[in-house]
Amino acid sequence: MNPMLRKMFSLRDLRFAWLLLVSISVCGLTFYADETFASADPHALTVCYVLSFALAVIWSAANYIGHIRMHATYRKQHDIRAYVEQLAMSGEDRLELQNYLEDYAADLTSQGRTKEEAAREAINQFKVKEFLSLSKHSPLFDLHAHYYLLGWAAVAVAFFLLLGAIGLALFPSSLLLLIAESIALAYGLSFVGLFFVYKLLDAVIRRKLKEHLS
Repeated sequence: MNPMLRKMFSLRDLRFAWLLLVSISVCGLTFYADETFASADPHALTVCYVLSFALAVIWSAANYIGHIRMHATYRKQHDIRAYVEQLAMSGEDRLELQNYLEDYAADLTSQGRTKEEAAREAINQFKVKEFLSLSKHSPLFDLHAHYYLLGWAAVAVAFFLLLGAIGLALFPSSLLLLIAESIALAYGLSFVGLFFVYKLLDAVIRRKLKEHLS
């Protein structure tokens, strides 16, 4: 599969799906009540629509934050090989550093430290000495690309088209199909818009970090 398509259809990358489902459910039930019950309180309907939108906004924020990860360079680590592999060094320098750290860790192990403690201490000692020079080009956070939002948008639009075809062919006056179509299209387009909002947030975060850390 094309790498871009694989990223787009990594649909499990979406976080806090239950919160999004609550938003969709509130929207759908409110839409149904709005169209079915003539005596429905318009103020109550407005509150429910606003609640649905607010839940979607909360989900979008939680989903974005849930994907932010500390860059590997800045995490606590106890695997010397894994730590050295992600440093911006030549292969020869990386091998030399790995040997140095492993020798240092071996000395600590002979002094009674566990292998994990010794590896962590060796890495930390190196970070203190060389942290700025080797990590200055590494971002503080790994920011997700969020291409899965485009995948979900495609799924929603496909669902909208499928429901539309079924409605035209079999149930031209179905209120439930109309509601489902409207929600699929609205949330599908929202996924596309949210993708660009996330990209804008990524750019702002990177710029701010660059200003404060450079």
